[in-house]
Amino acid sequence: MTMTEETKMTFDILKLCISLLTPILVLVAGLLISRKLEKNKLEVLKEKEWQVKWAELFFKQATIFSENVSTIIFSLHSLQNEKNKSEIDNFNGTIKTSFLKLLEINWDIQNYAQFSENYGQTMTLSQTKLMDSIRNLISKGQGNLEEVRKQQFEYNDLVRKTHSEILKMK
Repeated sequence: MTMTEETKMTFDILKLCISLLTPILVLVAGLLISRKLEKNKLEVLKEKEWQVKWAELFFKQATIFSENVSTIIFSLHSLQNEKNKSEIDNFNGTIKTSFLKLLEINWDIQNYAQFSENYGQTMTLSQTKLMDSIRNLISKGQGNLEEVRKQQFEYNDLVRKTHSEILKMK
């Protein structure tokens, strides 16, 4: 065998080895890429799950807050014409219970709202303003219920926007 035949044979063996290794290398590279993609997909799913959970908790508390505001407003309105002492006591008890619930969930809502960069602070300020208005209505026993209704509507609109942003559904 001459050097050229030997070189040719070496090249042929190398070509054969390369042609056998190429599918294996493609398979290994594909598996590595697939694992990386799955890991990234899992991280995205975990983040989305976290966002959905926090948005759900926020929305639940904000809904309870709004329901209690409505209960207080209804009870205050009903008290205006009520003469029955027992009914007056019931309405006053309902007002007290609902206001205590507002105080209780106020903190939670603020904690959840912090995940909304664009609306969280504005929503929290709206909530504080609404609570102050309710507090004034209760302490004075009178006031502009229509103004509180408008504040509640603004608050609910900000809750919707905050909720959407927490979900990253801008």
